Amino acid sequence: MNWLLGNEWLGPLGDIGKIMGGVVAGMAILKAVSAWWTKGPGRRRSWAKSFRLMAPGVRPAYVESLFGEPAFEFELAHDEPGPPPRERVWKLGEDGYLVTWSSKRQVLAYSLTTRAKGFAPKIRIGAVWGGSGPSSVVRLGRTPLEDIGAKEDWTPETVASWVGARRAEYYETYYAGNPGHYTRWACGVSQAGYGTAAGAVERLGPDGSAFLDWADRGRLEPEQRESLDRFRTEATVNSLMIIGPAGAAELLGEMPRSGPDLDAVRTLTKAPGAWGRWKHRRELKALTGEQPQSRRFARPRPGRGE
Repeated sequence: MNWLLGNEWLGPLGDIGKIMGGVVAGMAILKAVSAWWTKGPGRRRSWAKSFRLMAPGVRPAYVESLFGEPAFEFELAHDEPGPPPRERVWKLGEDGYLVTWSSKRQVLAYSLTTRAKGFAPKIRIGAVWGGSGPSSVVRLGRTPLEDIGAKEDWTPETVASWVGARRAEYYETYYAGNPGHYTRWACGVSQAGYGTAAGAVERLGPDGSAFLDWADRGRLEPEQRESLDRFRTEATVNSLMIIGPAGAAELLGEMPRSGPDLDAVRTLTKAPGAWGRWKHRRELKALTGEQPQSRRFARPRPGRGE
């Protein structure tokens, strides 16, 4: 009997135990590698994938399940009864920002902004896959404003622009009706994002408003129209806001933006490393016209040299 238990039963059970132990160890390693990938090399892909899982009308808690807790949360002024709408901002490492504008129960609008050259997600706007309406693919940090919808002659619906003492913001909205689930896409140039050195566009709307209907573009003064056309040629989209049917653009009043408030998120900016500091010094010298000087041929310090 002992021989039977030892060879016919304990042997196979021992092999199964070794196999199960190997499976558990393998799963632990896989989980560790997955966590490393999500927080490291694959973080940008994960953020873009999570952004594509969002939609207007989802619960604020659903967004937190995808991105965790936000870094900022602000109450927005409004005239309607009930709890005020809120703006929430997530810092996506050093690569970008996620912003939501929501009521107590649902997200009214949300946006993704890139602040790094390497974070350039592709976002489809317009009609859903298989729909018959206009559509386009926008790549943050890469797609010029004038290229949006150019292949289908799809023009903006509204332009929002303003310039302050330190700030300038711009976006233009696109609408595809029912094929696009009655959603609007605001393709913008946010000062909190990457690559914003394309100038600025003053308010173009009637009576100094920040909003201009694209249909009224022909009524602009020649210099205004030229400024707008030049900006759309040179500027690239670094922020994209998706606005649900319930609307949310009016929540920001006469200073609209597609990305986060720069005055808030700049407090979270990480100090650059040695390479970033060197590039910054070079840029400052280029702006001031000062010629970079090699240390090898630099003027000797007092007490040295002659």
